[in-house]
Amino acid sequence: MQPEPITQAEYESQLNRLHERREELEESETTLTSHDHGGGLPADEQNRLARVRGEIADVLQQIGDLQDRWADTGHAKPDPDGALGE
Repeated sequence: MQPEPITQAEYESQLNRLHERREELEESETTLTSHDHGGGLPADEQNRLARVRGEIADVLQQIGDLQDRWADTGHAKPDPDGALGE
């Protein structure tokens, strides 16, 4: 099945939105981990941290999928490193 075509403007807009979301999540992760002073985080903050890290993984996957979609429609070579290779 061929990916749905995407314009350069759509690609750039979606990619920018995903990078902004990743940055927001990384800031949340930093804030949560900075509250651990060696004694471990309370359970509710551990759960929140796990959710944030899961969301970061999801966003990174979406970035990779978008880059692959862009490449598959003939606009660029696939990036073998994906989103993590940035």
